[in-house]
Amino acid sequence: MTARNITIDFWRGFVLVFIFINHIPGNLIEHLSPRNFGFSDSAEAFVFIAGLSVAFVYYPKIPQGDVFGVVKRCLRRSFQLYRMHLLLTAAAIALFSIGYELSDDIGLIEADGRDAVFGNTAKGITGILLLGHQLGYFNILPLYIALMLWAPVALVLARIHVFFALAVSCGIYILAHTGVLELKSWPEPGTWFFNPFAWQLLFTIGIAAGILFAKRRLPHERSLVLGAAILVIASFLIMTECFGLVPDLREMVFEHLDLGKQDLGIFRLVHFLALAYLLVQLRVGEALESTFIGPELIRLGRNGLAIFGVGSLLSALGQVIMTLTAVKSSASPQMIGMVFTVLGVFGLLALARYLEWNKLNPAGSQKGQAKGLGLPFTSTGQ
Repeated sequence: MTARNITIDFWRGFVLVFIFINHIPGNLIEHLSPRNFGFSDSAEAFVFIAGLSVAFVYYPKIPQGDVFGVVKRCLRRSFQLYRMHLLLTAAAIALFSIGYELSDDIGLIEADGRDAVFGNTAKGITGILLLGHQLGYFNILPLYIALMLWAPVALVLARIHVFFALAVSCGIYILAHTGVLELKSWPEPGTWFFNPFAWQLLFTIGIAAGILFAKRRLPHERSLVLGAAILVIASFLIMTECFGLVPDLREMVFEHLDLGKQDLGIFRLVHFLALAYLLVQLRVGEALESTFIGPELIRLGRNGLAIFGVGSLLSALGQVIMTLTAVKSSASPQMIGMVFTVLGVFGLLALARYLEWNKLNPAGSQKGQAKGLGLPFTSTGQ
C-alpha cells in the first residue's frame, strides 16, 4: 500500500467517525463536528473519497480495454451496497420498534420518515425495497448505490478526456439544480434526500482528481491557497456567527447563498474543494498519521463498509437510548448520549482492530473476502 492510499484511509476513517457522531442528534460531542464550522460536512468528504477510490481501483482497467469488466464490478458493488442498505434499514426498524415498546415515545416510530413504515407497512416496506423511501440517517447508501451505477460512465468519459467527463457532469448538475433531474420518493411525496444527479458532480471530481494526481502531487499555487484560506475562514466565521458576536449572521447568509444539502448547493461544493485543497497543501493528513490516533483512523478507513454498517446501527441504538433516558429517568439525555457516543467510537476502533487481526488469519481473511468487505469503501490499495 502506498503512502497516498494510507492518507486516503486516514481521512475515510475520520469521516466515518463524524458520520457516526452526527447520526446521534442531541449528543454533546455533536457540537464539535466539523459541520458546525463550515458550509460542507462529512457527506461531501464521503462522496469525494468514494470517487477517489473508484479512480484508483477501476480506472487502470479502462485503458486495458476491460470496460465490460469494470461495468460488471460496479454493478456487483451496487448490489452489495443495496443488500447492506436493506439489512441496516431492517435492523434500524427493529431497534426503533423495540424502543417504542419500552418508552411509548411516538417519535421513535414517526420521526425521520419512520411513520411511512409503521403507518402503512405494506407501502413503506415496498418503498424501501424500491429505494423510493429512505429512513432519515439511512439515506447515504442509496446515494452511493446510484453513484456506483454512474461510475463506469464517468470512467469511460474520463478515458476520452478528464475534462470532458467533468463537463458532462457539470451539465447534469445544472439540470439537477433546475429541477429537471431528480428522483421522486414513494410512497411519501417529495424527492430523495440526496439528489444523485447533483451529488454525482463531486463524485466525478473525485474520480478526476484520482486520475490526474495519481502519480503527481496537486500543484501548489499561492493564489489558490490564499483564496481557499479566505473562503474557509469566512465560512468558519459565518457558521460561528463571529464567535457569537453577530447573532443571526448564519441565518442571514443561508438565505442568500446556495447552501442546500439535497442538491449539493454550489457554496457547499466550493467550500469543500477549498478545504480539501488546503488540507492537501498543508499536508495535514500526513502530519496526523504519525500521531497516536493516526493508525486507529487508518484501520477504520481500511474496513470502511463494516465500520459504516456497525456505526449506523449503533447510532440508531444511541437515539433509542437517549429517548429512553428522557422518558424513563431524570438523567440528562445529552450527557447519556455523549457517553454512548464516546463508547461507540471506542467500539468502532476495537472492531477495526479485530478486523485487521482477522485478516492476518488465512481462514478469517477468506471469510471476510467472501462477505464482500473489499468494496470501494475499503482500502484503495486492496
